[in-house]
Formats: sequence, structure tokens, C-alpha cells
Amino acid sequence: MFGLLARSIESLYQVTRGLKTVFQHSFRQPITKEYPDRMPDLPGAFRGRLSLTVNPNTGEHLCISCLQCERVCPDKCIQITSHKSPETNKPELIEFKIDHGLCMFCGLCTEVCPTTCIINTNDFEMADYTRESLVYDLKKLTLTQEESAFYFSKKELPLPKPKPAKPAAAAAPAAAKAEKPGQPAVKPADTAKEDKPKEGEGKE
Repeated sequence: MFGLLARSIESLYQVTRGLKTVFQHSFRQPITKEYPDRMPDLPGAFRGRLSLTVNPNTGEHLCISCLQCERVCPDKCIQITSHKSPETNKPELIEFKIDHGLCMFCGLCTEVCPTTCIINTNDFEMADYTRESLVYDLKKLTLTQEESAFYFSKKELPLPKPKPAKPAAAAAPAAAKAEKPGQPAVKPADTAKEDKPKEGEGKE
């Protein structure tokens, strides 16, 4: 008898606790966000879809084909194709691929990038129908100039310095043709002396 009474009192106590919680929440503002009508405001450190940035000021691509992100990736989901430029004798990017189906979004590739080219965006809606569509090429990975400026500001990243201008290839051959070996260049002062008539010449 006493056991049944004790269980009844305990049940009423638990019901009262539940009703108290419901009563308290009845006067509070709702915190549920209606996704996808209202997108969440994610922090800058959120590790979402990987992308390649461009210089927000000039629009030039920031990848220098150093291959550090490809080496550090534990899933080996990054593939970079490059060749040595005959003009600058430095690696030049040809193709950049990331398999987001293999990526675990650890962020190691973004940490080792010396030019802040590869970043994690706030995009998390990556569901698709085939595994092949999760492989992003260079065109699909590269952000626009406005998108790059947005993420540089949101992540508080330092703005990249513009790449040095390539030297004019035709300047050196032109200078070599102007001055032939063995013939000293004629100075303006010497030319003036030659054009000046000698004393006694030109007089009748």
C-alpha cells in the first residue's frame, strides 16, 4: 500500500516538472531557425566546401603550384597538375582537382597554403546524385573576385600582395641590336662636336 502511494507521488512530481518546463517556454521567444528559408550565420572558422581564392584587388589566381596541400592531405583527395613556365622558370598551374567525396574537411590544406589560396567556405550543401559530381575541377573550385573579398573579410585574412610584373621579352633583343659589339655608342656630346663647323670653314 505504501509502495503504491510512493510511486503515485513520484509520478505526479515528474509530471509537474514537465508541465513547469512547458509553462516556462510558453513565454520565451522561439529559437528555431526555419532552414532553408533562413540560412544560419556560420563563423569564419567553419570548415565547409573547399575553394580557391583570387586576389580581391586584381582578380589574379593565388595558387603558385607549390603542391604543399597535395602532400599534406591525409585522404589524398587533391590532385594538382602544373608545368615549369619557360618565361619565369617557375611552376605554373594547369589543373586543380579536389574529390569532396573523400575529403574529411580537416583543414590541413588551408593551414599549409603559403598564399591563402585554398580555404574552407561556409557552403555545406553538397549533396549530389553521383560520386563523380563531387570531384571539383579548377573552374568549379575558383571563387569570383567578390566572393574572395567576402571570405578574406569574414576570415580576417591578410590581403595578398600582387605578383611582380613579367619582364618584357622583346626589350633585351632590341637593346642588343641597337648596340653592335665592337662599336662604341655615340654620345650626344660627340655628335654635337662633329656637327660644329671648324674655324675657317664655310667662309669665303
